[in-house]
Amino acid sequence: MAKAVLRIPNMSCGHCVMRIKKAIESVGAKGEVSLEKKTAVVEFEPGKVSLDDIINSIKRYGYEVELGGEGC
Repeated sequence: MAKAVLRIPNMSCGHCVMRIKKAIESVGAKGEVSLEKKTAVVEFEPGKVSLDDIINSIKRYGYEVELGGEGC
């Protein structure tokens, strides 16, 4: 399993957290989302899903995504 920290600066409420978690899970990854830190720590199997897949899935929900940041 690979792990990455994503910054999501325009996340603003609990509804955002649920939508981002849903986006991460929709591509077959797992994620822990922190509203306070505006981050998502994602775990994924590189042979099944790529980090780009995860990022693009979150972006489709209307969120900005940047690589890096502090963990949840």
